[in-house]
Amino acid sequence: MFPNKTKAKKGADTKPPETFEKEWQKMEDSFNELLTFIEGGMLTPDPGHYKRSMGAYAVVYNICTKHEGAKMGVNFAAELYKRAKSLVEKHLEEKVTKQVIQKTGDALLQEVHKEWRTHALIVKWTRFMFKYLDDYYTKSPIIDTLTIMMLKCFHSAVFDKIKDNLRHVILANIESERDGNTINKEVLRSAIWLFIDMGMNTCDVYDEELEKVLIKQTKQYYKKESVKWMAEEGGQHTYLKRAEARINEESRRADSILAPTTKGPLLKALDDELLAPHIETCLKCPDAGCEALLQSERNEGLGRMFRLFSRVEGGLDQMAGIVKDHIEKEGKLLNSKFSTGSAGESGEAASTTYIKSCLTLHDKYTVLFEESLSKHEVFTKARKAAFEVFINPQQSDSWALKQKSKDGMEIVTTSELLSTYIDSIIKKEMESEEQLDAILEKSVTLFTYIHDKDLFQQFYMKQMSRRLMHNKNQRLLDQERSQIGKLKMKMGSAFTSKLEGMLADQSHADDHNRRFKQHLTSNQEAKLPIDFTPMVLTTGFWPAFKHDQLVPPEEMKICLEQYEKYYAKATQSRKLTWIHSLGHATVSKKFAKGPRDMSVTTYQACVLVLFNATGSVLVKEAQETLSLPFEEIKRTIHSLAYGKYPVIKRADGAKVKQVKETDQFVINEEFHTNSRKFKIPAVVKQERESITDTNQEQRRHVIEACIVRIMKSRRTLSHNDLVTETIKQLSHLFSPDMRIIKKRIEDLIQRQYLERDEQNRNQYRYLA
Repeated sequence: MFPNKTKAKKGADTKPPETFEKEWQKMEDSFNELLTFIEGGMLTPDPGHYKRSMGAYAVVYNICTKHEGAKMGVNFAAELYKRAKSLVEKHLEEKVTKQVIQKTGDALLQEVHKEWRTHALIVKWTRFMFKYLDDYYTKSPIIDTLTIMMLKCFHSAVFDKIKDNLRHVILANIESERDGNTINKEVLRSAIWLFIDMGMNTCDVYDEELEKVLIKQTKQYYKKESVKWMAEEGGQHTYLKRAEARINEESRRADSILAPTTKGPLLKALDDELLAPHIETCLKCPDAGCEALLQSERNEGLGRMFRLFSRVEGGLDQMAGIVKDHIEKEGKLLNSKFSTGSAGESGEAASTTYIKSCLTLHDKYTVLFEESLSKHEVFTKARKAAFEVFINPQQSDSWALKQKSKDGMEIVTTSELLSTYIDSIIKKEMESEEQLDAILEKSVTLFTYIHDKDLFQQFYMKQMSRRLMHNKNQRLLDQERSQIGKLKMKMGSAFTSKLEGMLADQSHADDHNRRFKQHLTSNQEAKLPIDFTPMVLTTGFWPAFKHDQLVPPEEMKICLEQYEKYYAKATQSRKLTWIHSLGHATVSKKFAKGPRDMSVTTYQACVLVLFNATGSVLVKEAQETLSLPFEEIKRTIHSLAYGKYPVIKRADGAKVKQVKETDQFVINEEFHTNSRKFKIPAVVKQERESITDTNQEQRRHVIEACIVRIMKSRRTLSHNDLVTETIKQLSHLFSPDMRIIKKRIEDLIQRQYLERDEQNRNQYRYLA
């Protein structure tokens, strides 16, 4: 360690002794020898110099540790430090400064590169020779380390005298490279990093002396370039390509020769000059704008547009707006094709083609977003907004979905079309389960855009009920569970609880049928004349079905009575109500050209069984015997006589296809079809109106329940706040009509669930 500083005694000689001067001469000789080696182009001194450098280190060590200076009042370490600084300053002033300040242009860069590299070696080896000073003497916070001291020497002796000229040459070289010329990047980088090193472990000098001027020059340069590009013929077509190329070029330049902190501000300058002022022009260009790229599906160009405009605040919002409008336009075109009847392809139902077209449109933009737009949230939101517009049209909209009916054009909803599409897909045999699952997954994505999700639920329940009752194979059940799981993930368990209850009834029905067969086996008197497989449906899970007063034939009646007896014993406090309209049967008949098995509805089976008693059946007698409404008998006989498979015919042979009470029908013994088994389609009454009406009625109850739930928790609420909160809570299921909400509030007031505040009639209070 160094001894504490002491004051020299009065009259004492404070000059270093002769022994110190001799030792210092060795140090000076070693330093001059180092300069000779380096100036001779030797980047690494020979082994002999290593030995002499070690000797110099030993000299410094000995001088500082013998404590002779303390006895004389001289700090030898400080003296060594001062003289080392003088050596460096002398070298710089005599051999470096004079050489450098005479150079200009690229010659200045070359000279600075050479001298700065030389100085770095001098710093390295000088610090090695005087290392003991760095280990002990310069530990004081007020004394610079040897490295900092020698950098400051270069700063004052050389850098301060050339920095303005050097900066000018650096900027000229950068601009020259921007213009396409080749430059010496190695010497340019060395000159730039001189500004950084002169900051002594900070970038203050670099920021103030070089970076600010560089950013300013960059802005001016690219402002002129952008105007020139736009003014050229066809400039808008190539503008973004040029801009991206320049941004990439500047990014590479910043990485290779500039300080790491410069890249951000430099690229920001390019964004401000090349992109921000021209966003609207580029986006709305008729031939190369966003709309044109979308129409021609030039995803590469859209990807470039996304990469560039994502750099500018608000740039993507404008682009996303154009994407939304374009998707919306394509969707409305699909709606128009459906309404004009031109959506069906290759014998496919128009509804199926429409939904498939919507899914294809969605897939198209999914690919675009994933491959070119980085799945950015702003575009996902734009697609969602666009789909919600054309998938949920109002009746008054020009793009509303319409379908031909007996009464003219009829409004249909996407809820119905999507449910029908899913119904056809689940019933259809697919090549693989993976293919089916992928289609159903996409259909659920489309479902999320539908506003009237409760209406979709009603159609889906109706169609699912038929699938479960008419097709009970395991593949179908697995698909139903999978689809319910997908809907549950999107909407929650409350939305799918009834659907899950329908599946549970299916498994319970299998269990009941197994026990019913055991009951029949154990009871010899309870034999059935025909095969009979009932299915018990839990009220509340299944859609509301119409009830009738059908008096079935004796064969069916026996089956019903036996099952009622079994069910009464198997359960408690449960009542069975038979829904004959959902049943189906297989009826065998031996025609003149061979036996045939007919798959028919329960109503059709009951009518056909009537022909067993007599060869002919009068329509009025059939109605009275079965106790069915005339319209139901009329539809049933019409399907048997005038449908695809006319198994009965008019007794008078008339060609008219109307059914009256006085008409008489007989078996068509000459009926023939190549199929041994076939299904006779029933004349289906349009269910759309009844499902829609049922859904509207249910909505009224849902709205009332929501209002009561809100008021129960809030106790007091204004009219506007209550309406707003009701819409907010129900928006995930459907879009409530404010007029209906108002009516439900008035009804709840009449039924004394709510009351108006006497002081403020616009305020409601909850009545417990």
